Amino acid sequence: MSPSIREKAIAAVTRDGRSPWVSIAFMVESVLLLVFLAASFAVLTNVFVSSLNCSIESRTHDAAVIAASSVAERFAADPAGLEPEVMLGDLRVASKVTEEKRAGGSMYRAEIAVFDESGFGENEPVYLLATSSYRSEVS
Repeated sequence: MSPSIREKAIAAVTRDGRSPWVSIAFMVESVLLLVFLAASFAVLTNVFVSSLNCSIESRTHDAAVIAASSVAERFAADPAGLEPEVMLGDLRVASKVTEEKRAGGSMYRAEIAVFDESGFGENEPVYLLATSSYRSEVS
């Protein structure tokens, strides 16, 4: 005669002192823990990637501000001699100079735009700067 289900369960309990349900509960808890750890890893990875992107954007903006101020200093030294486009590393600095004649001299205005040519941004300026310089004709 073959043993019944009840006899098999009793034999399983008496063999190692535990019920088979303990092993199933452990497996369910292990799977839930694994799912929680995978979700936590995904969230942390997303946070780190966002942080990296923010850092790259900040570094590019900082370099654009420095490039624009450098071109603005060149403009202040010689408004008429400013080049329309300058490449500084991955940044393209485009400047448009207009001259307005006045009674005692000339007012030069410059619009300076910095573009990121590294391929990360669209073709929109990273930084814009407007400046002016007055040159007197009287010495």
